[in-house]
Amino acid sequence: MATSKLSIINDALTLLGANRITSLADGSTESAVMNQLFDSTQDAVLRAYPWNSATFRRELAASTDTPVFGFNFQYALPTDPYCLRVLEMNETTSMDLWKVEGRFLLTDASVCKIRFVGRPESLGEVDSLFAQALTARLAADAAYTLVQSNNLANLMYQLYGGKLAEAQTVDQLESSRDHFKVSRLEEVRIGGISSGVKFGKAIW
Repeated sequence: MATSKLSIINDALTLLGANRITSLADGSTESAVMNQLFDSTQDAVLRAYPWNSATFRRELAASTDTPVFGFNFQYALPTDPYCLRVLEMNETTSMDLWKVEGRFLLTDASVCKIRFVGRPESLGEVDSLFAQALTARLAADAAYTLVQSNNLANLMYQLYGGKLAEAQTVDQLESSRDHFKVSRLEEVRIGGISSGVKFGKAIW
């Protein structure tokens, strides 16, 4: 069965022991809660990890407006697909300094090529690890509302952290050693999610 919004929501409901839904608009409490949470939760999971299946490359055109101070150029971030997180600019060996502010990337470089995490056009294009991570995070975010259980929410956050750690291991197998790089911040964030949660939220 192809991955879809409905299948991910139903898998999350199954993890919670809640009633599955027949459609995204079946009028149930479950569909209302999951529809409300889904988009923001999906974007949070996409931003949390450099998923291979949601990574894109673009060369950006400089804006006619320039930053008031600090940098010489600004580039509008892609909207197709919608850019959620810039991973690198002008290759990993570039010494160019850059900073994302709002929906712009600011830099002194006159050429701007980025690799970024974007919102997939279809969930059918994502890999199974992303789908499983999104399922666990959605279950965690909905746990208290649907089943009034902080303990279950904590278990789902731990499952979510485990899926991110599993994805990191797979990434190492799917990239050459000299290209695969994980920042210290990424390691701390993934390790923090895997090691525990507090008050229903992952420890970052």
